[in-house]
Amino acid sequence: MNGKGRLEHPSGAVYEGDFKDNMFHGAGTYTFPNGAKYIGPFNENKLEGKGEFIDEKGVEWCGVFHHTAAVGLKQKLKT
Repeated sequence: MNGKGRLEHPSGAVYEGDFKDNMFHGAGTYTFPNGAKYIGPFNENKLEGKGEFIDEKGVEWCGVFHHTAAVGLKQKLKT
């Protein structure tokens, strides 16, 4: 699959965004089964680059993601 699309996993996880060679690649949103969400770039199915993570309680975090790590992740303050 190439282009934009949506993938729903039996676990309840959902990916919406860009695909390349059947992988998450480019801009996308991944919603975890618990409701947490990552919004940002993907590279061959891995989180990669500046993105946002919204945890299951709705707390927003931003930072640079690399695979499953986010060095220097900061909580986004609401004004």
